[in-house]
Amino acid sequence: MLAGFMACMTAYGQTEPVQSKGKDVAETLSLIKGQWRFVYKIIENEVHYDTRIQPNAANTEMEVVVDTMAIHSFQIDERGRTKYAVNWENALGDLLVNEWDVSGKWDVKQTPNGIDVHILDAYFPGCPPIIRRIVNINKKQLFLQDSQSGDKYYYEKR
Repeated sequence: MLAGFMACMTAYGQTEPVQSKGKDVAETLSLIKGQWRFVYKIIENEVHYDTRIQPNAANTEMEVVVDTMAIHSFQIDERGRTKYAVNWENALGDLLVNEWDVSGKWDVKQTPNGIDVHILDAYFPGCPPIIRRIVNINKKQLFLQDSQSGDKYYYEKR
């Protein structure tokens, strides 16, 4: 729970806005729907990968590997309601529901500087909104920048 709170609190800080180009809200909505695999984040121009320890198949030693198991889901139901959740994928590729069973909602808004994704109740009910600028999005890749801290997040379509 503390990790979720800390991730939620990264929405605070200051940075210059980043322009997103070539997408409108309707196109962005159609592209963002689905499941996105978190790959890395960039903090102060350094790439940071999440890592985990797992057994090495060739021997009995443990090894550190890049963890791309976090899956961020942006869903829209038939009534137009949105749902956001962070789940995990196991080594077999099965999606595991998050242990807190927390899900929020999201919205896409056009601003003078580009298109922002607003995520509400992301990690717990009442979590402050997380606002991330869409730097780039296409059918396979999603690149976001935190509107406050300037941290950048890279995802690939699952």
